[in-house]
Amino acid sequence: MEKEGFRHYMLIFYSLRYIPQKDKVKFLRELQGYSERKYGKEYFHSGLIHKFKAEKLGSNVILVPINNFAEFQKLFSKNNIGVRIKEVWAK
Repeated sequence: MEKEGFRHYMLIFYSLRYIPQKDKVKFLRELQGYSERKYGKEYFHSGLIHKFKAEKLGSNVILVPINNFAEFQKLFSKNNIGVRIKEVWAK
């Protein structure tokens, strides 16, 4: 949805403060993706941010296009991550 050159986004602020370390790593790998090397080859696993063309703006802040917001919401609720969400229009 566009309005006079502006696009509709959701700004997500999340906190990993009370999450155990192993769960943080699992969540961040799903969100941001990761790469690994095996037997001299490098494998890339893309995360939700790359798949859905979201933008990581800073530590624990993501800008997500509104039409892909449901996928991120599922990930946060599945991992019991606390979030604050703001609706944003940007160019």
